[in-house]
Amino acid sequence: MADRSSTPPFPGDADRAPALVRALDVATSGVLVCDATTADRLVVTYVNGAFERLFGRTAGELVGDDVTALVVESVSDDEARAALAAALRDERAHAATFTLRRRDGSAFRAELRITPVRDAGGTTTDWIAVVDDVTERLDALDALALAEARYRNLVEHVPAVAYVAEWDEHSTLTYISPQIEALLGWPPEAFLDDQDLWYSAIHPDDLDRVREEERLSYTAGTRVDHEFRMRHRDGHEIWVRDKETVIRDADGAPRFSQGVLVDVTPTRETESELADERHRAQRYLDIAGAIIVILDPSAKITLLNRAGAELLGYDEGALIGRDWYDAVVPARLREAGRTAYAAEIAGDEDDAVHESVVVTRAGEERTIAWRDTVVRDADGRVTAMMSSGVDLTERRAAEEQIAYLAYHDSLTGLPNRALLQEHLDLALARARRQGQAVGLLYLDLDGFKLVNDSLGHPAGDELLCHVTMRLSERRRGMDLLARQGGDEFLLLLADLDRQEAEAHARRVADDLLGALAEPFSISGAEFHIGASIGVSLFPRDAADADELLRHADAAMYGAKSAGRNGVTVYDGDPHEPLERLSMTSRLRKALDRGELILHWQPIVDPRDGALRKLEALVRWQDPFRGLVMPDDFISFAEETGFVDRVGDWVVGAARDQILAWERAGYRPPRVTVNVSPRQLRRPDFGQRLLGLVQPDDVASRFTVEITESAAMADPLRTDPVLTELVAAGVEIAVDDFGAGYSSLSRLRTMPVQVLKIDKTFLQAVPDDVQATAIVTAIIELARALGMEAVAEGVENEQQRAFLVARGCPLAQGYLLGRPAPAAEIEPLLARAPSSSPS
Repeated sequence: MADRSSTPPFPGDADRAPALVRALDVATSGVLVCDATTADRLVVTYVNGAFERLFGRTAGELVGDDVTALVVESVSDDEARAALAAALRDERAHAATFTLRRRDGSAFRAELRITPVRDAGGTTTDWIAVVDDVTERLDALDALALAEARYRNLVEHVPAVAYVAEWDEHSTLTYISPQIEALLGWPPEAFLDDQDLWYSAIHPDDLDRVREEERLSYTAGTRVDHEFRMRHRDGHEIWVRDKETVIRDADGAPRFSQGVLVDVTPTRETESELADERHRAQRYLDIAGAIIVILDPSAKITLLNRAGAELLGYDEGALIGRDWYDAVVPARLREAGRTAYAAEIAGDEDDAVHESVVVTRAGEERTIAWRDTVVRDADGRVTAMMSSGVDLTERRAAEEQIAYLAYHDSLTGLPNRALLQEHLDLALARARRQGQAVGLLYLDLDGFKLVNDSLGHPAGDELLCHVTMRLSERRRGMDLLARQGGDEFLLLLADLDRQEAEAHARRVADDLLGALAEPFSISGAEFHIGASIGVSLFPRDAADADELLRHADAAMYGAKSAGRNGVTVYDGDPHEPLERLSMTSRLRKALDRGELILHWQPIVDPRDGALRKLEALVRWQDPFRGLVMPDDFISFAEETGFVDRVGDWVVGAARDQILAWERAGYRPPRVTVNVSPRQLRRPDFGQRLLGLVQPDDVASRFTVEITESAAMADPLRTDPVLTELVAAGVEIAVDDFGAGYSSLSRLRTMPVQVLKIDKTFLQAVPDDVQATAIVTAIIELARALGMEAVAEGVENEQQRAFLVARGCPLAQGYLLGRPAPAAEIEPLLARAPSSSPS
């Protein structure tokens, strides 16, 4: 065999010969060099090791011989030989794919590329031929086409169920396709109405595994792809494959999941084999791309193509042998990159498209989308990592700029109306779920037109930028300030407490006016700019985003009409015909559709927190506003007469819940319901209430709360009704005692068993001497009259300790228990040693 290390492949290049020979000798492509200066012959002057292996011939046999003999022996296709001869004759480069034969007669499919080498005068001095064995790749493409056809035929005939689920720990289904009925026997609605039905249909032997895999997927934020057994409605078992995709937001956080459920009972083995074939074939296609790099298992660069070298700013071959992460990865990302590379080499990660950042020789960072393929030898050992990459830097920058301009004001950089609308919709949805409020401030500058007219539009634009800076400094981090257009701005206040929403919105609006109080200096002129601000609140003033914006706009014009540079909160008149019609219609639908619900607040012994009673409090689960508190609709209901229907519903719902608790094995305590003055004035009030509770023998479970003013007024009408209720076992309580004008002699003769101390007194206890004295006196008064005192509004430990010291028997408030749905009260019922009515 000839010593290739000492045989220059190109005459006259002796200085570079050793390095070139070594480089060519380790190349995976076969390389042959011929001397083109010999008349009528092409003499072989060099072949590398890969060429020897491809043709089964040694360099000693080939060097010095005419290449024509090798072509005649190896190329069986006459057309291929003719095309090759024509290229040599015309002294032009040529590339072709055809079948070649080795010395032993075996055939392989090859890609051949020949290139002429010319001297400075343009004379061809040598020919270079590069040969690659592409048998395996072309066979893989053929296999891939076959596999694709088989997979497509299979998928088109296998029924599949699509579904969408919330990204929560329960994977709450929000949609499931109709194919589910053919697969499992239940219609889609059954799975949406009963979220547990999905897991009930899973085979008991697989249920724990499926739940654990879903739990791990939820914790890690990754997709689920598993197979398990399910039971059809008629009892027979089927195997299904559940493949889920995680849909993420712009920040990469999971938003929801969508998946496909496929019946794989008859095709599990077939699908597995098909997936293996597709995987093997796909790996040969994955390396196609603009940038190609090959790393050895230690992350040393063994190949980097021209596109990659140009992108990184290096000469071809300059990075060969260097560590990839030390050479081209930013220092801050190297450790994480090495960890990911090691995991991929170890087989812990599937082949997948991923993005990473590289840094060029000039220090510029570029974002590349990579597809990796791990290469193994016949024994399964990893020999290399082949990666193809596409530079996404400019495209990402353009996408980000387009997205930014679509949602931001070009002058001030503030979010525009479109982005505010998206945030407003999300804030309203969140407020409906969590029982919170949303505020919207509509700000219009006063006197801005004068600036434009006097100083010109450039000065006006400069002023708007200054205004934006001042307003931005005064908002909360969670609030969204947007430019509506012209000199109008919007400020979104999300996640507000409903009780404090208006006060908070007023404070923010006043703060914004304060931010504009200092004079502005524009174009050498100093002047003041004020603003008119309108405030609208959800759910009090509006049921949806459009209505909230409309009312904030109306309130802003109200502020301008009131003299400008002020704040006006929307106060749409509930007595207007349109408002009354809307509220009347919504209340009627709420009753008909069952949108009213009860929350329950514990009434406890302040000494040990033991449950003694429960107060039933009505809420309206409005599909548009979310959870509406009684302050927002009871007063209107009383004014329009709807309070009678609402009151009857509350009593009936409380009765049903008491009976349901008893059937479940609980012993609920006495339940308190509130009665409005209008209800109490009805002559048939007592009969209506007893008609709801006596048939089920639960009258002794009820306490009726009446206001102090209603209790004291019109004794000739109210006393017989109250006496009738007490005789049937119903307990009577006077609510908000101390806030009205009670007559002690009247109180002594009334059939009342409970005095509820108004919470406004307790707010100042124990620091305020007068409030402390009043609460103490009411407790003593109740004890002297043989009544039971209940302190409302206990919110801190000092108040509770005061009540214990004064011997107050019962108390309620946020410290002792917030109002909650029935299901959240049941643990209290279970712990109560005895919950008999008091």
